[in-house]
Amino acid sequence: MTNKLLRKPKNTDGLYNKYQNLGFIQNPFPNEPSVKPYSSDSRVNGSIFLTSLRTEEIQSFKDNVVNTPNKIGLMMDYAAYKGRGIGKTAFLNYIKKSINEDLGEEISNGNSVLYSVYVAPSADKSNRTLDQIAHAIFTSMHNEGLFLTVFCRLRAMSGLLDNVIDENINEEVYESTIANDDWLLERNIDVVSVDTYVRNVLMDAGLTDNNTNLFGCNYKEFCSLLNDDKTDFFWKKEGLKFLFVNVEKLLKAAMFTNCIILLDEAEKIIQYQNFNERRAFCDNLRTFFIDGNNSNAIDGFFKIVLTIHPNSQELLMPHWAAAGLDRFCSLGGNTSAQNTIFFKPISNDQSVINALAKIYLRESKIDKQDDSINPFTQEAIDFAMEKSDRIPGKFLKLLYIVVEKAAKYGWTIIGKEQVNLTWQDGAEQSTITQLESSINDKELAKTKVNL
Repeated sequence: MTNKLLRKPKNTDGLYNKYQNLGFIQNPFPNEPSVKPYSSDSRVNGSIFLTSLRTEEIQSFKDNVVNTPNKIGLMMDYAAYKGRGIGKTAFLNYIKKSINEDLGEEISNGNSVLYSVYVAPSADKSNRTLDQIAHAIFTSMHNEGLFLTVFCRLRAMSGLLDNVIDENINEEVYESTIANDDWLLERNIDVVSVDTYVRNVLMDAGLTDNNTNLFGCNYKEFCSLLNDDKTDFFWKKEGLKFLFVNVEKLLKAAMFTNCIILLDEAEKIIQYQNFNERRAFCDNLRTFFIDGNNSNAIDGFFKIVLTIHPNSQELLMPHWAAAGLDRFCSLGGNTSAQNTIFFKPISNDQSVINALAKIYLRESKIDKQDDSINPFTQEAIDFAMEKSDRIPGKFLKLLYIVVEKAAKYGWTIIGKEQVNLTWQDGAEQSTITQLESSINDKELAKTKVNL
């Protein structure tokens, strides 16, 4: 017997592929149909996204958020009536990636330089105030590398780096090239002149001498000064001003037009707020986004999109009205279409349903030329979508379970009968409807938004 201190896991390379008879290298569908952006698994990291599934929502985002003066937008998620998993997080992840990939050139038709930051409430229920959300926004900016891009854009704007910037210079190499003094010196770039230019730009932007000193050094020192280690006390007292004034000036100096904040699962904030916190949350939204005495409210640099559900809409509505926000961003009623992206279950279009199944199947097929829905029949796909209430997450989870059963029992063709057997086998209660619990145990109030 091997001593447990020396025990290692078995090498699983070369083991029998139980999905081979189905034509797969793995189960094509995610066991947990939720987005994990930093996962290497394409089934869950958001890299698999069917744009044709959400053409209306994408266009609505362009019309109601990007190419509009609206400062506050809403994404109304109607999945709460039938369970979670409608795909809003995957949608927001797609929006964020598509904006940041070219800094909004395509989505704005070349009119704007944009950046998008995704934030979601933490699991410990601590994100209940706008200053706590501001902290999360700033942390996401750090994690996504925004400030590295800002640093490099400011240097590049000097015009002194034109001879060394080509198509090979991208965000993957920013830190080792444009942000690296030694790399610039090796190419005969006058780093002192570059930093002097940047310092003058920041002074013209209204940043203090203390802020501009951040750029009198290399990128590593810059990051240590613009750090994310500020205390909770700082964020409570100074955080909103820091983000919506100082950081805004920094991004504007780098010639960004707007920064779009994607606040997912806002109901997790609203649900745990008390009366005063909800009122303060709405008041602060108005102060820092609409007409407060701060630069962001004046020029609308930051925009925010809140994802809400019908029940959280009801909780927020009286405070929204009391803060006067309904005049600028309607939370319901006939004018809500001007600022709201309605996120509903997918249409009962067979071609769209097939495309959703195919995009996952294709990633895991042994034969990469096979673009069919095999080993599923058309009846099986349609029946699975019907049983899933046209909610993508529930649909993908059901197909995952069916594939597991097919591998176990040796099914080589998956028809309606196999899907029905899986459904009747307790999947509905034990797994699918428990993808995520409802927001609370109360019956959801009827929405006041007219679809």
